[in-house]
Amino acid sequence: MKLKIVMLSALMLIIPTLASAEISVEEAWVRLPPPVADTAAGYMVIRNSGDQDVEIQGVKTDAAKQPEFHSMSDHDGMMHMMKMEKVIVPAHGEIRFAAGGNHLMLIGLTSELKTGDHVMMTIETVDGENIMVHAEVRDMREGMDNSGHGEHHGH
Repeated sequence: MKLKIVMLSALMLIIPTLASAEISVEEAWVRLPPPVADTAAGYMVIRNSGDQDVEIQGVKTDAAKQPEFHSMSDHDGMMHMMKMEKVIVPAHGEIRFAAGGNHLMLIGLTSELKTGDHVMMTIETVDGENIMVHAEVRDMREGMDNSGHGEHHGH
């Protein structure tokens, strides 16, 4: 009986520590790919309001065969994309996946994406937490004039 009480007490000390990581995902969206493409890029902000860094293990989605987080880096004026081996969301911080920077690659799309569709994803942490994400598919060409520049309003 004493052993059970000691083990239960130890477990009660561990539980608040495990629950201290508060991960949230905001501003999630996927760029509409060209009709013949079998990849798409996704963007989001992953926030950690907890007291400990959180490592993202990966992402799962039925929309792509191989979803991966990628980083962008400049080498001698050329931009290079590489799979991120580790994604760490710092305690009381965030990591941004944005156009022109780190992003999510949806490789091997399983069906055609259309503007307004929602891509359902699950972000998985190494601690076994799963965060459900709904990312809207957006066409970034909307609002562009024929020159590829945004429309200008006003006089």
